Amino acid sequence: MFKSIKKVVRKFTGPASISGEIGVAGVKESHGYIMDEFLQQLLLERGRKTYREMRDNDATCSAMLFAIDMILRGVIWRVEENKNTKGTPASEEAAEWLKGVLFEDMSHSWDDFIAEVLSMLVYGWEYTEIVYKVRKGSDHPDPRHRSLFNDGTIGLRKLGNRAQETLERWEIDEEGYVSGMYQRPPLGGATRFIPIEKALHFISSPQKGSPEGRSVLRGAYRSWYFLKNIQEVESIAIERELNGLPVVSIPNNILNGTTTEAKAAKAAYVQLVRDIKFNDQGGVVLPSDTYWDADGKPTGVKQVQLELLASKGTRSINTSEVVLRYQREIARTVMADFLMLGSNDRGSFAMSKDKSSLFIKSTEGWLSTIADIINTKLITKLWKLNNFDPDVKPRINPGSIAPVDLDELGKYISDLSRAGAPLFPDDDLEAHLRTSGGLPEKGPDATAAADDGDLSGMGTGDVEE
Repeated sequence: MFKSIKKVVRKFTGPASISGEIGVAGVKESHGYIMDEFLQQLLLERGRKTYREMRDNDATCSAMLFAIDMILRGVIWRVEENKNTKGTPASEEAAEWLKGVLFEDMSHSWDDFIAEVLSMLVYGWEYTEIVYKVRKGSDHPDPRHRSLFNDGTIGLRKLGNRAQETLERWEIDEEGYVSGMYQRPPLGGATRFIPIEKALHFISSPQKGSPEGRSVLRGAYRSWYFLKNIQEVESIAIERELNGLPVVSIPNNILNGTTTEAKAAKAAYVQLVRDIKFNDQGGVVLPSDTYWDADGKPTGVKQVQLELLASKGTRSINTSEVVLRYQREIARTVMADFLMLGSNDRGSFAMSKDKSSLFIKSTEGWLSTIADIINTKLITKLWKLNNFDPDVKPRINPGSIAPVDLDELGKYISDLSRAGAPLFPDDDLEAHLRTSGGLPEKGPDATAAADDGDLSGMGTGDVEE
């Protein structure tokens, strides 16, 4: 076996070595600008503005993003000891140190950091700059080193979001890997380069190796575009339907006149019917001149007349149904169409429960993405900077998104116990059950009592005869 591997290694020596890349991912990139989007409206800075408009101005997009944001921000994150050294003093100390760094000692909260990372759902990516500090106590005069701890280790001052709108271009090496981000300050100033070694790069959905990934709103763009246009047309139609279409009748010598005075008068009447509005400032001033009859006497027909032309009957197109259809299509792109239940006479509680459960489960992948980046990039960098023992390096893991049915879980555990499965004592299982039930972690007194053989706190089914 090892001889065959050596032959393969010899075969791939030279320019195309076994450790090098021959092919490319396929993303269209030019001088750090990602050109892979085929719609001009979603390309580069124009695309980022469009996605922001979808998020901020569309009720359906805003509702489903709000639902995702609240669900993911409500998850409880926990630092877990290294499985290989769990229970040792060094492992426990490492886990406590990381808890202090992430949950207690930054200039912002952990929830705020997660909220900023979730902007990757809108734009497809998010870039966070890691700002370190040497922990020198709470009384240190330099805020860059001020900390709740005074152990001299390197912790985190902040995890700073770098807004997607400030992206100028990417620095990408020959093999397609991101080396950093060039940032253009929003109010001007020199372009800044943030290397990937000092950053965390999150992508909501990988797309051909693109550093900008794929926005969750990308599939909803077409429906959003038509919905936006229909809503604008509908609002104009409602305004015209309620007020009527203004029509002004003017003498022919003004309508078709070629003199400067006639053209100016015609332009004034055209502007009148175009800009007329029915509100507290509305009003029209018209000349009272009438036409003259053959005998030179005035008639009752005014030379200039203004009227509102209203449509008769009802419209043949029900825009409400069209609007609801596009709203459902937008919500369906992220499995959030349960938000539309109740907008018509269809749907049931069972359907709502099934759809919402599917939606919640579909969001778990984003939490895994965030956790993987933090564990493999952030925690690893902290461990190397402090020269800590890698064997005790802990991990951070998100809790469950979907609420646990405690009745079903209790029945399952009871059935296992009756079948003879040895369940307790088991620290991992007990910790999981406490988390599922929303109970606090086991305190040191309970742990010490269990080590001394005091089983008074255990259930009757846990005591062996």
